[in-house]
Amino acid sequence: MRHGILSVLSAGVMLALATTSGPAQAQSAAPATPEIRSFLDTLSTGDTDAAVSAVMDASPLWQSQTGAKEQMTAQVGAAAKVYGPMKSYECLPVLRTGSLILRQYCFAQHQNMVVRWQFDAARLPDRWSIAYFGFTDQAQSWPDGE
Repeated sequence: MRHGILSVLSAGVMLALATTSGPAQAQSAAPATPEIRSFLDTLSTGDTDAAVSAVMDASPLWQSQTGAKEQMTAQVGAAAKVYGPMKSYECLPVLRTGSLILRQYCFAQHQNMVVRWQFDAARLPDRWSIAYFGFTDQAQSWPDGE
């Protein structure tokens, strides 16, 4: 009887190890706004100009910033040349500050590097609008996982 219990316990431990081996997986979430989804989907096609336009053309804040679109397009294009084409992305769950502000981090897997995108959106009377977006390849500044 004792041998049977040990066999069952051993099998249970092996099953637990098999299902928990490897790094912890963060919960993935959908992009929080249509602009974030459009940006990431378009960036994955390699069209950095259209990707940046997907965010900036939809935002009253960014539309009023002279030269900002060209500067961001140049930065994203230069990064894409260094990191290689974007292969996939995943977004973390949305962080909310009250009912008026949200932040979402999305990680983009490029051929040579992973970069973290940060999107901050402000609630307008009729929709969300991207107030800030930017990226970093500095892993030490990325949020901790689970």
